[in-house]
Amino acid sequence: MQRILIAEDDPILAMIYEITLGEAGFDVLVCRDGEEALAALDAFAPDLVITDFYMPRMTGGQLIRAVRQRRGNLTCTMLASAIDPVGLREDECADARIEKPITPARLLSGVRALEACQAH
Repeated sequence: MQRILIAEDDPILAMIYEITLGEAGFDVLVCRDGEEALAALDAFAPDLVITDFYMPRMTGGQLIRAVRQRRGNLTCTMLASAIDPVGLREDECADARIEKPITPARLLSGVRALEACQAH
């Protein structure tokens, strides 16, 4: 897993994700919302998409569904949110979830745990 696309509308969290993952050696692209991330998806071809749930223009669940429709199992997904995913549709559930507030150590640990996701 090398390329990570992040959809996060909170600029401070986005910066934390970008710095943490960039320093760990990942190629990171940060987008301000789900629509921007979806527009970058094909050109960036990420191994992992990390998305917030509540964002303007497109929810994280909608982004996850769109990622699966376009990239199938080529891209893993992680929902980074304080919401309980119980109410999400099955096709909007991520491969993994990390609960906010997120520390750099927990973020990196969650990403490392998903590296096996590429095998499915």
